[in-house]
Amino acid sequence: MNRLLLLPLLSLAPLALAADYGAPMPAGDSVSIAEAAAKPEAYEGKPGKFSGRITEVCQKKGCWVVLEQDGHSARVMARDHGFEVPKDASGTAVAYGVLEVEPISAEHARHLVEDDGARAPAKQELRIVATTISLPDA
Repeated sequence: MNRLLLLPLLSLAPLALAADYGAPMPAGDSVSIAEAAAKPEAYEGKPGKFSGRITEVCQKKGCWVVLEQDGHSARVMARDHGFEVPKDASGTAVAYGVLEVEPISAEHARHLVEDDGARAPAKQELRIVATTISLPDA
């Protein structure tokens, strides 16, 4: 085979592809979960891209993940249960959605722990109601 034909194929080999769940991921930079947690008022209520390491995934349907960075976390919930991610998702992810600071009711805490296998949440949490999440190598 001609070496010139092999070069383009070889250059594709090391690329790690990401899979988008939900709507297509908008262009632009993401904000780390740690930065968003440090000043949530700067990001709350506005659509944005947020990144962190996946530490938990809903084990019932894959309808939410928890992203963490430097001890700060946010629960990313699929808007209107519009998409699901693999229950074994891991690595760094980017979510696009609206950041909220949400109080956690006793009923919602029960649902998270009993139905979805989550750790017991605090009295409030950062939540991203997402229209898309991008997972590495999915």
